[in-house]
Amino acid sequence: MSHEIALGLRQGLMTMTDPEAASRRHLIPDRVRDHDVEALETQTKALRAVDYQCGGGMCRDAVVVRIRRGHRMLAMPISEPLRARLFSAVADLHNLAGWTCFDSGHVGAAQHHLDVALKLAADGENAELIANIHYRRGRIDLHYGVMDEALTQFELGRLAAKRAGSKLAASILSANQGWAYAKKGDANLAVGLMGQAGEEFAEKGDAESPDWARFFTEVDVSAMAGSVHTDLALRRGGRHVGQAIAALTEAVRGYGPEMARSRSLCLAMLATGHVLGGDGDQALSVGIQAIESAETVKSVRTKDRLRPLEREAAKHPDDAACRTLSEAVTLFVTGRDQT
Repeated sequence: MSHEIALGLRQGLMTMTDPEAASRRHLIPDRVRDHDVEALETQTKALRAVDYQCGGGMCRDAVVVRIRRGHRMLAMPISEPLRARLFSAVADLHNLAGWTCFDSGHVGAAQHHLDVALKLAADGENAELIANIHYRRGRIDLHYGVMDEALTQFELGRLAAKRAGSKLAASILSANQGWAYAKKGDANLAVGLMGQAGEEFAEKGDAESPDWARFFTEVDVSAMAGSVHTDLALRRGGRHVGQAIAALTEAVRGYGPEMARSRSLCLAMLATGHVLGGDGDQALSVGIQAIESAETVKSVRTKDRLRPLEREAAKHPDDAACRTLSEAVTLFVTGRDQT
């Protein structure tokens, strides 16, 4: 476990188990200074690392505790040059809270936190963070099948990314627009937008990425390509099956333990690709890895991502490997006792 993740877990668990002690540890001075905002940013970074590796259910409560502290800081005297940075720091805490709530299955709370994050990011005039918040709002809509609203959010994000001049933010949004169109069955737009995402990513420059966008690396570009081709394969089959398998294999190989949830999500789609490709044995092997990986993180999304695999494997009852896989996924996603 990395130092950042260990720090986030330790701070979060201490705060949740002893709120009064946490309050004593985090006494807020009469005036907000640079180091106070920096501490808030550092804690958000540590908790985001916990989210990536362990799932939103592991750190959601700790994030919410820090939000309360952030809002107390917003009400305190602060210099004008530092005010915008504080608005952005608290906005990103809400941004992370929204994502951890979404990952934990608390959709209403997720939407609330992202709405607050959007207002605070606007108050802080942080267009790049605004783009990221719209991306996350769109991902919630995409996950629950509300494609037109997802596309609206992604387009609003693109406008913010343009204002910020951020090619990285634009790349994230293009890839997700492509995924939404793939779920609608529009292969031309989906593939075209993924190509655009790759070009924007290549043009992003060498500047350090903001923490909320740092997850989007070359590995994630491959994962998004695999996601797009998986949904096209489910609807159209053909060449998309092989392209999905190739991109997801590369992504799975590239994710380290610090991105356990992303790896789990990709494994589920990769197993689905092998079912569609007619390789039941490989689907079973990868599918079992997906289940085992999902068991290590507190995320409802890992179970949700296994459901298409369950449905596709169940379509092949005469294939022993697919039948075993379908039964194993059903047991896992429903939480039934396997004894």
